[in-house]
Amino acid sequence: MVTGETSGEQHAAGLIDEVNRQCPELKVEWFGSGGERMSEAGVNLLADVSRLAAIGPWDALSLLSDYVKLYRRILKETRIRGTTVAILVDFPEFNLKLARRLKKMGVFVCYFIGPQIWAWRSSRVRQISRWVDLMLVVLPFEQDFYERRQVSARYVGNPSVSRLNRAQSREAVPRRAQTGQPFLVALFPGSRTQEVQRILPVQLDAALHISGHCPVRFWVAQAPGVSGQQLLGIYDSWRNRTNSSLPLEIREEGSSSLLPQVDCAIIKSGTSTLEATLLQIPFAMVYLMPWPIWFLLRPFVRTQSYCLANLIAGKTIVPEFVQRHATGANIGACIVQLLVDEKKRETMREQLKEAADRLGRKDAYREAAKCLRECFLEKQG
Repeated sequence: MVTGETSGEQHAAGLIDEVNRQCPELKVEWFGSGGERMSEAGVNLLADVSRLAAIGPWDALSLLSDYVKLYRRILKETRIRGTTVAILVDFPEFNLKLARRLKKMGVFVCYFIGPQIWAWRSSRVRQISRWVDLMLVVLPFEQDFYERRQVSARYVGNPSVSRLNRAQSREAVPRRAQTGQPFLVALFPGSRTQEVQRILPVQLDAALHISGHCPVRFWVAQAPGVSGQQLLGIYDSWRNRTNSSLPLEIREEGSSSLLPQVDCAIIKSGTSTLEATLLQIPFAMVYLMPWPIWFLLRPFVRTQSYCLANLIAGKTIVPEFVQRHATGANIGACIVQLLVDEKKRETMREQLKEAADRLGRKDAYREAAKCLRECFLEKQG
């Protein structure tokens, strides 16, 4: 089981727990890269993902020697242990290279939460078709995408759905601001230091615009990989630059707990947009990256949408503010419209519910474990 960052480690651990539950009669020995959750699930760790996560290409280069060591260690252990099945979780730049060698060694290669090649770098589908035996995909349109390209794929459901269903949060009643009370808006700037530095100031600009048009309070979601001190530092710098202040509070609880308490949200592109969709919380999406990287990568991008809610729905239901369009005035005006017009909020909630329903209610870990159980039984004869 190989993953390279905290979010992937959580999904890997959830899958391992379910495999162990479904397959008590099978002797499965786990090894690979992960973290504390995977260790608790019984995985012999060759590397800790807390040391592997890279933010941007320069950070990745600084960790290159660690990646090379892990790559060689996995291949060595695969030979020694006589490994029969490999489960790769996200981490595509590393895992796709690893898949090639594992496949040549006769290992059955399964990919859980694969790269979003339907969005960009679609040429990698050739690598996947040659080196991956089974894709366990987590978005409903991905199965058709892969099957049309002769890649074996199964839609197992989405891990965010699984987590919310288990926490019984899917049916949470969205908050409605009471008459005379200020609205509540959540800001989700991301989970990585550099993206938070880039995105939070724009979200604060939007918050300032909103506060000038209606009574409102703001919560800033503090992701596990981000310190409260960093968020306060960004806010202080923004306040000095704008000579302004906001009724703002930093919140540490998870997005599935925080989102049902707010009227609207401004969310960086990523998993939190999917959770807002599942919980039917009206939001605007913001996506920013350094301009040199944007110009370098844009020719490889196939999709016109960056928001999972819109991709799942097959149409635009959530406003997207990308690069030069991601300004405080643009985002703020959008949120003001949602706050002052309850009909608009209800319409978006209905559309988000329709998109969420497309994901179904499959438990991704349970369904993926069923597929793996078949693999284990076949490999063990």
